[in-house]
Amino acid sequence: MIQTFDCNVGGKTERLCASLAEDGSRRILISYADSAKTLVILDASGLIGMLKVELEDPDRLIAHAIRKAQDAGLIDKAVSTGSIQETSL
Repeated sequence: MIQTFDCNVGGKTERLCASLAEDGSRRILISYADSAKTLVILDASGLIGMLKVELEDPDRLIAHAIRKAQDAGLIDKAVSTGSIQETSL
């Protein structure tokens, strides 16, 4: 499941994508749409995170992760620092 979206990063609109990790690790990865460079990892560990992954529709789960990363400024921080940002879902 991959969802693409536009995000204003440093005054420039970037095309990004968010996807469920394919390794079964209950993580959502946000990266540039045209490369495999990961910007943000949202981890659904713990009881509440596990329940979200198991019970919530994947589209809604990814949309929630995108909102959380944008609201927390994690995408901007990842681009400006060059390091992957991690947080819980």
